[in-house]
Amino acid sequence: MAERGKALYAYLASGSNNVLKTSAGTLYGVYTAGTGLVRFDDTHSFAQGVLNLNSASSNTIGYFPSGDLSRGIGFNTGLVAAFATASNTAGVTVEYE
Repeated sequence: MAERGKALYAYLASGSNNVLKTSAGTLYGVYTAGTGLVRFDDTHSFAQGVLNLNSASSNTIGYFPSGDLSRGIGFNTGLVAAFATASNTAGVTVEYE
């Protein structure tokens, strides 16, 4: 059995789009200062420009509030995050590998 990689943490201070990783991995937790949701997609870039927070695509992993994701959620291509600072989500810490 392969050993699990070391967890990484990213602090996202702004809304809009954030590329966290450009290869396969696992999302373990989302921690916000507010009550808004953070959208994650399994992709490595923003070829279509800005993510529409209200319209999920075939790459969308999900919308998550603050907290641990009990068993982690895998992604194959990369990990990008989007959130709106107006939705009380400003300041997001993401745990992933």
